[in-house]
Amino acid sequence: MIHLNVMGGKIVGSYGETPFSIKYTKDKYDELVTIADKANNAETVEDYQFQLKEFGTHLTDNTEALEEYMSDLGVYYNSKTGQYFLKVKDIISKIPMPDSLVQRLAESLDKGISCEPLIKFWTRWLRNPILHSKSSQWEMGTVFSTRMFEFMNMEYVHPKLVQQFLDEGYSGEIATERARMYQVKITQEGLINGYKVSREVLHSYDSETGEVVDRYKRTFNINTGEIESEGLPEHVEDRLFEPAIMGSGGDAFYCESLSGDSTLGHHIKVGHVHRLPDWGMVNTDDFASCVRGLHVGGLNYINCYSGEIHNIFIDPMYVGAVPNSIDGAIRCKEYFVHSSLAGVNGSIYHSSKYAAKTDDAWEVEREEAIKESNEIIKSIEETNDLLKAL
Repeated sequence: MIHLNVMGGKIVGSYGETPFSIKYTKDKYDELVTIADKANNAETVEDYQFQLKEFGTHLTDNTEALEEYMSDLGVYYNSKTGQYFLKVKDIISKIPMPDSLVQRLAESLDKGISCEPLIKFWTRWLRNPILHSKSSQWEMGTVFSTRMFEFMNMEYVHPKLVQQFLDEGYSGEIATERARMYQVKITQEGLINGYKVSREVLHSYDSETGEVVDRYKRTFNINTGEIESEGLPEHVEDRLFEPAIMGSGGDAFYCESLSGDSTLGHHIKVGHVHRLPDWGMVNTDDFASCVRGLHVGGLNYINCYSGEIHNIFIDPMYVGAVPNSIDGAIRCKEYFVHSSLAGVNGSIYHSSKYAAKTDDAWEVEREEAIKESNEIIKSIEETNDLLKAL
């Protein structure tokens, strides 16, 4: 018989007379359960022996390879706690990486995919002031990090791609698998590449009378009466949008161009940074929805709303809450709109420009990130000790 269970982050049990214990991952556990079921329901000795041997070949894990690879990335593994931490020189972060991040790093290792964007993402995350604040509230810091990476690991099966693969002759199962993707992406600089839904502002106000007038004017063929143009600007940067749900309501936020021009209001523009004046305007409760903050999300999230879809960059340090790590919603203090499905860009906005960081300065920033988070946590721990002594 094959017996297996999960205990303390390990998959433990025995197959035949042989005991085993390996690191837990959901994929590995599901894989072993499938083989165990086949073995325990085998109808012949030959089939049972085959499944038993097959089970044994799947008991290896890549812990040692992962540890070596992580070390090269600047990640420290604490074998006593089974946790991974960012490390620069002799400085080790006190905030452990969530299992969902470690698993994604392991998957990247298996597939030969660069882990640098994930490491940079985590570094930016360590600079998040809300993470530092939540780390003082028992396990809330850990919960916050876990929910953040559950959000980053959300998957989406794109219906248009499924149909495309079906039309090409693939089976439903294979078409579905090939159409599976992450709902949000991570840029090379470690930024979140997510989505925002807005509605276009199609009116303006007469500068002399204050009357509402059409922002754009259609032109018609003088002979046929057919519409020749909607009158829209050539480039989407010259068009104006506002949040799909709140519109001109709620807290005003800054809409800033890369050149520094800024207005406070409720408008969204491509090529602009959108930020709230301070963190007090962001509800950072991970278990509250439809509250204050700038709302952005993944592919499932935008499916719930109608309007124009924008591609945006968010620095992880500006995420205040992850109220929905399943369907894809986060609240943040700031984001940058780099393009829109509503029109064509007149300029290219590289993620590196918004990140405002260079490769040469990256190691310095990583070290600063760890120092910053550790100093704040140390202060929090000292405050907690004082409170306990009262």
